[in-house]
Amino acid sequence: MKLFNHRKFYDKDSLSVDEIGDNPISFFIKWFNDAEKSDQIIESNAMTVSTVDINNHPSSRVVLLKEIKDKSLIFFTNYNSKKGKEIENNPNICASFYWPPLERQVIIKGIVKKTSEHYSDIYFKSRPFQSQVGAIVSNQSQIISSYDELKNRYDKFLKENENSSLKRPKHWGGFELFIQEIEFWQGRESRLHNRVICNLIDDKWSLKLLSP
Repeated sequence: MKLFNHRKFYDKDSLSVDEIGDNPISFFIKWFNDAEKSDQIIESNAMTVSTVDINNHPSSRVVLLKEIKDKSLIFFTNYNSKKGKEIENNPNICASFYWPPLERQVIIKGIVKKTSEHYSDIYFKSRPFQSQVGAIVSNQSQIISSYDELKNRYDKFLKENENSSLKRPKHWGGFELFIQEIEFWQGRESRLHNRVICNLIDDKWSLKLLSP
């Protein structure tokens, strides 16, 4: 199946180094807020996280960003999952956001560390009860015999603990991505897209234009 004629023409906006200024994180928040305001974007906080396994094979999946800090991003997952084990082995990851209605992409690279247990506890308690149960009963990334078996285990746990205050399982919690590099991409006419790469060097940001 050829897709030669699948193409889009980009003409919504432009991007320059001067617009980003001396704090790319603040500019990322500006773009994120633009995505939040767009009624065409369902989940502006959906980000693709890419990791590498022990055989140097990359893998990517979409997770939900839960906090933007001064120099880091936070998301949550099962530490025993495929991505959790790969992060434990190699904490260098890449996270990317793509907001098609705005014709924008952001690629972020950095090093990941686990958040504190206290922080993970706070977020776990903020989740809907059903989501807490899901985190407890699902052995993420493990092979299961059937979906019905998983659903039965979920229903049984839910019924037995419906009036309980659940405790966060130790294998589930937060990851904090400490940002070392951000690349902003704005679609432009004739595929002459605007790209600005920002590197954190000695606690200062260096910004450079990239050819598309």
